[in-house]
Amino acid sequence: MAPSLRRRQRRTGQDKATLPIADDLLAEIFLRFPTPADLVRAAAVCPSFRRVATDRSFIRQFRKLHAPLLLGLVTCDGFHQVLPPHPSAPAAQALALAADFSFSVLPSLGRWCVHDARDGRVLLRRKPENKKASVIFTEVVVCDPLHRRHLLLPPVPKDLQDLVVRHIDVLIGPSLAPPSEEEEVEETSFRVIYMARCKTQPVALIFSSNTGQWRGAASQSWSDLEPSTEPITAWGDFLYRSHYAYGCFYWEMDFRGKLLVLHTRSMEFSIVDPPPGAGEWRHVERQAWDVCSCGWHIF
Repeated sequence: MAPSLRRRQRRTGQDKATLPIADDLLAEIFLRFPTPADLVRAAAVCPSFRRVATDRSFIRQFRKLHAPLLLGLVTCDGFHQVLPPHPSAPAAQALALAADFSFSVLPSLGRWCVHDARDGRVLLRRKPENKKASVIFTEVVVCDPLHRRHLLLPPVPKDLQDLVVRHIDVLIGPSLAPPSEEEEVEETSFRVIYMARCKTQPVALIFSSNTGQWRGAASQSWSDLEPSTEPITAWGDFLYRSHYAYGCFYWEMDFRGKLLVLHTRSMEFSIVDPPPGAGEWRHVERQAWDVCSCGWHIF
């Protein structure tokens, strides 16, 4: 074979070997990785892989398909990491060393209490200076302990406070929620929600990190949500904490044996029956709450 032909064949083989892979094809391949650790290793291979793996729209897709790792519990006593032989123990140890779970950047250190944790953020509420004072809305801050950032939320506007205080029966929260699909323009976006059980209807107070503002979302009346001849005060209290799953908050209505649901996308309330066998997990969760205090917060 002539030397020139062999050179052309070698060049053709090299061109095929270095043919770039389209970003959309790379994304489809990366979405099929079994674990986030595989994605991190792929991102370290070359700049084009890293560009696809760190794209915000891709990350949102990846998170929908892969459940986040359980690394530990965040409580008022700090971060309690999972230990070997749990498969997430190495990642949990790395997080414990890198993050600031003492929240040292906050003012008046020691007067904040953990209320919720979600998507790498921790929500804390300031304890009232005067324990005897009847304070409904205290200061709230959302922290990113890994990147050592925090955002002190503005106070709930007076008109919303007055609306709730005049008719309030029980106030639950604050709780962290992911942003709505319309709001999700930044990976750092989040919402904070209070649920007020008023005498005539449930009311949600929502803070959006994108707008930096609070707004109210009133519901139908209790009688429209759940026809009943009994007044709301006879229904008993909901559990102090909320449950969150698949874009909805749930509160147990003890007396009714039903669940009050807040759909965070539409910000509408409804009342539904609990799933079959719910009595068993309610018992387990209550026991866990008694033992762990604030230990239900998962980072």
